[in-house]
Amino acid sequence: MTNWRGPGDSGRAAAQRLRIRPWRDPRLLIGLLLVLGATVGGARLAAASDDTVAYWSVRSTVAPGDPVTEDSLQMTRVRLSSATADRYLRTDEEFAAPLDELVWAHGVAEGSLVAKQALVPRDTTTRNQLPLNVAEGAAPADLGRGDLVDVWVGPGPGDEPAAKARLVLESVRVVESGDEAAALNGSLAQTVLVDVDQSQLKGSVVSTVAAGHVTLVRVS
Repeated sequence: MTNWRGPGDSGRAAAQRLRIRPWRDPRLLIGLLLVLGATVGGARLAAASDDTVAYWSVRSTVAPGDPVTEDSLQMTRVRLSSATADRYLRTDEEFAAPLDELVWAHGVAEGSLVAKQALVPRDTTTRNQLPLNVAEGAAPADLGRGDLVDVWVGPGPGDEPAAKARLVLESVRVVESGDEAAALNGSLAQTVLVDVDQSQLKGSVVSTVAAGHVTLVRVS
């Protein structure tokens, strides 16, 4: 009878294969190095090809005369042509004055880039807010802050009915619609604030809107 002495050479070879660590396999190491190199190279190539620049944009719509705050600004990376790049404010540029001394020179829609001339020191602005007494039904029902309106004034109480309405202000922006305050007070009229430049506030305009029947026509 022959005694069994173990697996012999084939058993030793199998044991050696079992003792090889996977992370010591040269093929695995080469594969990992190739993947790592491709990742690093791709990242460097993407960074080199990114020629966008960080500019300030408006987080939510602002109206003329509104104070400029950090909450109203956000960073946006865009690629602009050389002809337009200098018109807008980059995030690495200084403001014309400390932020708490700046106001919006004109209305800017949500998401728009901030033009350099859109921010002005508070003491240099020539903007004014003109209150208009608007009767029920004389303005769009959904009139809101930021809308552009034409201001028409017709004959008021005591005026000749045959008098024609006339346009006194064109494309002025609504700062406050006043509808919520009117609803709370139970009033049939609302006080609408519109933004006007100092040059538009002639004496005749103020007296006309104060004495006549104001109608607002939304243009945008």
